[in-house]
Formats: sequence, C-alpha cells, structure tokens
Amino acid sequence: MLRLLLVRHGETDWNQQMRFQGQTDIPLNARGIQQAETIAHRLRDEPLQAIYSSDLQRAMQTAQIVAKYHQLSPIADADLRELCYGVWEGMSREEILASEWADLFERYRRDSLRHRPPGAEYPEQIIERSRRVLERIRHQHREGTVCIVGHGGSLRALICVALYAPLETFRHIRLDNASLSVIECGADWMWVSLINDTCHLTQEKVQPVI
Repeated sequence: MLRLLLVRHGETDWNQQMRFQGQTDIPLNARGIQQAETIAHRLRDEPLQAIYSSDLQRAMQTAQIVAKYHQLSPIADADLRELCYGVWEGMSREEILASEWADLFERYRRDSLRHRPPGAEYPEQIIERSRRVLERIRHQHREGTVCIVGHGGSLRALICVALYAPLETFRHIRLDNASLSVIECGADWMWVSLINDTCHLTQEKVQPVI
C-alpha cells in the first residue's frame, strides 16, 4: 500500500488578510513558519520516501521544513500549484465588492465552478493537474509513505480524484493551513482516510529544526 500524506502550506500574510492568493508567489509569515515546524514535528517519525511540493515558495518553505527531519530534498511540481485567480489575485472580498467585479463576485459566491474572474483557471483544470500528479507519484512509488505539500485548491482536487467524486465536491472540502489529510492507494483502488486534521496545531510550540 502507498500512503500519501497531504500537507497544506502554513499561513501567509495574504491568508491572514483574506486575500485571493492563487499563483502569486507569497512567502510564509511568522505564524506560517511555526505551523510548518509543528506539522514537521508531527511527521518526524514517518518513514518518508519522498516529499513532493508545489513550486510556489509558501509550499516549498513548508516542504523544506518537513524535509529537515528526513534528509530529503523536496521535489518541485508545478502541477501542485494553487488555482490561478486571474485579476482577483491580491484582492480582498471588500476590494472586489468595491470594484467593477462586484456583480461577478456575487455570481462566483453562488457558483464558483462556472463563474470565474478574468484570467482565472476553472476547477476542472486543477482536477486534471492533480490527476497527473497522482498518476506520476503512484507510478514512481508502489508502496511506502510519500508527503505532498500543496495548497487548499490542489489538495482538495487530489482528494476529489481519490474519491472519484463529482466536480461539485471540490467546493465542499475545507483544508486549513498546515492541515494533514491522508490518501491510501493500492494497485487498483484509492481511499481517503483523513481530511483536514489540525490536532497538532493545538499542541505546545516546538523548537525550529536546526
């Protein structure tokens, strides 16, 4: 069996400010670094064979902190990037509602699968990217444990692929910063055994990995 440990990156300033982040390359903030240290400490005894990560720095920073416990170098994969949100990247809800995109935002809130900002990806595209990631990793690793560090969008898409779920499911999965989810894979099956576990974030702070 192959176990895939899905880790969402730690917090950024834009997460904290509730801004659309998308593929804008924003780093972790101080709290995000601490969150990454905490999930890394939780995974310290996992026999990781590899760590795959989105190539955006907030994910790579998280992956590098996890990797210090395992003498591994994260493998960057652009298919694990967050959804692109086009012209809304960097904007908060309040800013969008005060802009020319206010009507579109109300349609987006009702149905984000069909109504997207100009220049944005559609969820079908991130589902397809995530499907490619799963296929590559399952081909490379038949068994053992692999960590995948990504974003709310790309990891939700991985879960949807593993569940063979309809596209609408994508809108109804919550993944918090530095959360842990688990997909287990056999030769011809996949199941999801954990989603959005954040119990490690309630524990006492750990010291950064040297």
